[in-house]
Amino acid sequence: MFPGAGLVAQLIFLFILVLIVRAIFSWFPGMLYTQAGRIVLLATEWYLAPIRRVIPPVGGLDLSFLVGILILYALQTFVASGNPVTALVGIVRSILILCIILVLIRVFFVFFQMDPWHPITQMVMQVSEPFARPFRQWFPRRPRQFDWAPVAALVVLLAALVLLSILAGLLGFG
Repeated sequence: MFPGAGLVAQLIFLFILVLIVRAIFSWFPGMLYTQAGRIVLLATEWYLAPIRRVIPPVGGLDLSFLVGILILYALQTFVASGNPVTALVGIVRSILILCIILVLIRVFFVFFQMDPWHPITQMVMQVSEPFARPFRQWFPRRPRQFDWAPVAALVVLLAALVLLSILAGLLGFG
């Protein structure tokens, strides 16, 4: 670890918090037009704009801040540890956790029969379908029946996270 790595890691953490504040502000109409909102936009737009060009909004929702947070988390892990393998394990773990959350939300949406035309429902379904698709041959989607393919995907993602954690611990990268 280089001198000042702790300070750099803390600055990255603070910037991640500012990105989270921006996401929260975007949920409330008009918050981004307040003085605090303009400051948050000014502080984050330079970072999010290039990400947004690569990853466009899905289902009308801007996910660039999530990708931005994952990138910053990987950078923070690398700076704090000085080990690229530890940073890679951290980013893969974060991506797995994000995928697990999305598939879990999808399972809840199916279980509680959420409005299929709502933009958030559509976004979650579109983003999580690549995980459920491999299980469609065993669990085909039938009208008016519970969709088991996302549950199978959730089990596989959880198993992958556990295996990654065990492997990282055994190799000393956890």
